[in-house]
Amino acid sequence: MIEINKVTNARVYINGTDFIARAEEVDLPKVKYKTIELKALGLVGEADLHTIVDKMEARIKFNSVYPDFIAYASDPTKVHSVVVRAPIQVYDQNGMKIKPMKAELRGYFKEFDTGKLKKGDNAEAEANMSVIYYKLEVDGRDVYEIDVFNNILKVNGQDKLQEYKRAMGG
Repeated sequence: MIEINKVTNARVYINGTDFIARAEEVDLPKVKYKTIELKALGLVGEADLHTIVDKMEARIKFNSVYPDFIAYASDPTKVHSVVVRAPIQVYDQNGMKIKPMKAELRGYFKEFDTGKLKKGDNAEAEANMSVIYYKLEVDGRDVYEIDVFNNILKVNGQDKLQEYKRAMGG
């Protein structure tokens, strides 16, 4: 059966504060694995081998200047929490149903605007976050979780670093 997913709306919470109708756009982290190149005599080709997860970033675009957000982002010593909740509209031959999606991020705001002001238009502001924790949950199921400081990498709830951590003695 073919299913088509659409996400057309979301709600953003920063450090527990509801930013409903204030965030205009959110770029969730892009997950990228660093690799090392394998070149070896006796092999017919070359290959890239996974090593670690590359640094992750998120971006939030606001539709105005919000002093409470600027106060959060101004503290470079604090880890901040961003939660994005969205309804995934799932279409199939029987109609449409809704599955909840939750993306949870923790990290440091490394860059933020204090506002782009234009006559007769919204004052826009953006912030970039260095992400140290990312968890994506869909319909109550853990899809992806990475915690850089605690050596956690889970895919579909399965710990992909279990043997790796055991081999390092912890």
